[in-house]
Amino acid sequence: MRGRLLINGNMGSMERYLEAIRPWVLESAPSGRPPQVLLITAAWGQGEFGEGPIRAALNRLGVPSRHEGGFDRQIRNLCAWHVWQAWLRHHPHVAAVDRELKAVENATRNFYLEKTSFHAERIRRAVAFARQRIPGFRLGHLPQVPRDGVRPEFTLSGVELLRHAIARELAHDLADLSHNDERMVEALDDAERSLAARTGLHCDPSWLAERAQLAERILEADAIILFGGDPGNLLSALRFFDLGPALFETLRRGATLCSISAGSLVLCDRIVLYDDNSPDPIRRDFRLYDKGFGLIGGLQVLPHCMDRIHTDDPDNLAYLARRFSSRLCVGLNESSFLQVDLAEPRATSVGDGDGVHVFGPDGVKRRYDRGERVPLG
Repeated sequence: MRGRLLINGNMGSMERYLEAIRPWVLESAPSGRPPQVLLITAAWGQGEFGEGPIRAALNRLGVPSRHEGGFDRQIRNLCAWHVWQAWLRHHPHVAAVDRELKAVENATRNFYLEKTSFHAERIRRAVAFARQRIPGFRLGHLPQVPRDGVRPEFTLSGVELLRHAIARELAHDLADLSHNDERMVEALDDAERSLAARTGLHCDPSWLAERAQLAERILEADAIILFGGDPGNLLSALRFFDLGPALFETLRRGATLCSISAGSLVLCDRIVLYDDNSPDPIRRDFRLYDKGFGLIGGLQVLPHCMDRIHTDDPDNLAYLARRFSSRLCVGLNESSFLQVDLAEPRATSVGDGDGVHVFGPDGVKRRYDRGERVPLG
């Protein structure tokens, strides 16, 4: 696989973001011709066609437009969200099943969110309890013991026996959280596969034609810019037409994929969101939303890093790293850029003004500045 990804967390100004990724976009095409750029704005939902300012900014940055038949053939919009909605309007029987299953998926997420919140609260209380009674207690200092850990030596002091007991309980709760996440993903996967099984979607000629056209746009691109917004809109539109394989293939051929915020989230194996809707700011937490496309399988990207993560609290960082322990937890800010070269694979911090922040199970925050390699395993 020869392609590369340029991953950003949450650039505040779109003009600044495009200026920052300009070298990667311009270098994505073979020498002698301008790059073929594809915009994926499905996360904007109804506003998906509002890419005019993006197109104008790219023109100013050196990517010319080329109009044929009233359309820009050089800077294109995938328009996946509107194609998805239009297709459903013309196929009401599929739309009815899709609505039913979307309701099932939302109910499933809410059900598991209740369970997740219960375990997360238990962990918070256990850590607070231990901090009051055990001098110097830190979650990151505890061994990541198995669910049924070995019994302690009876010669340990009372404080050490209490530390062992709390470590055992925390290991139980963290394991329950991980198992809960996997069960939710399985339930959501069942609902997703049900749509095709009940409607014959993947054998429908009009669906196949739309999918082929969308995939062709992806495969023709030298550079793809995957914008932020609502991750649910983005994921649903791309997943409905099964466009994950086309994204993987265009990277295999050597394309450059630039992503921001929600666009970065859907590239991971798991989409982890921050619960902005919680009425209690102190109890807001990260939660698993769904599976992603797995293009950066070893990383768990957490955008809006400094806005949403108490990075000065080692216990909070240890909790995140242990909760999502099968992947490297990477926090990205406005000026954080992580370049992933898939041929090696290799990850490098390439942002100016801010680094890439990695959170370990020891509760330590490690910052990687421009030019520094970020360990992938």
